[in-house]
Amino acid sequence: ILRALVKADCRRSILAPIVDPPAVEAAFRAGVGAKLRVSVGGQIDPRRFEPLPLEATVTMLSDGRFRSESHGDEWNAGKTAVLKTLHATVVVTTRAVHLYDRSLFLAHGQYPDQFDVVVVKSPHCQHRFFNEGAACVICVDAPGSSSANLKSLGHLHCQPLFPLVQNIVWDPKPRIFFTSSGR
Repeated sequence: ILRALVKADCRRSILAPIVDPPAVEAAFRAGVGAKLRVSVGGQIDPRRFEPLPLEATVTMLSDGRFRSESHGDEWNAGKTAVLKTLHATVVVTTRAVHLYDRSLFLAHGQYPDQFDVVVVKSPHCQHRFFNEGAACVICVDAPGSSSANLKSLGHLHCQPLFPLVQNIVWDPKPRIFFTSSGR
């Protein structure tokens, strides 16, 4: 998604997360305030994505530990770097974390309501965390391992499962259970 925005010469402020351990290590070597040329992306799914070269300034480094806004659980994104380009702020993590709320962004000093475009690549995003101030929320089924399009994932060996197999007959048999009180 970030590549498409850059290719389209988007001049709006963009906030995006990317998992890329080598880019994080490069940012840690450079240090906060340093400008660097680094490629981001393509680490988890190199078959579908190639790294995107960026010229960025390192604005923050962290151990990637933070509390979930939704549940208060501790999450661990591994070492994390915030990289700023002319139009994009990229929160680059060493490990993937669930992006169903704003926790990753907030923990790294990034407030989604202050950006024109916020990328949340997650099949379980809770829109309520991002709707405030949004002129538009667009759900994108981008290719890759988090796609809801199961046929695009390339699985060759799996049990018959809709929608991979279209003519599955589903014939549910209801079973009624009672509690000890008989209800």
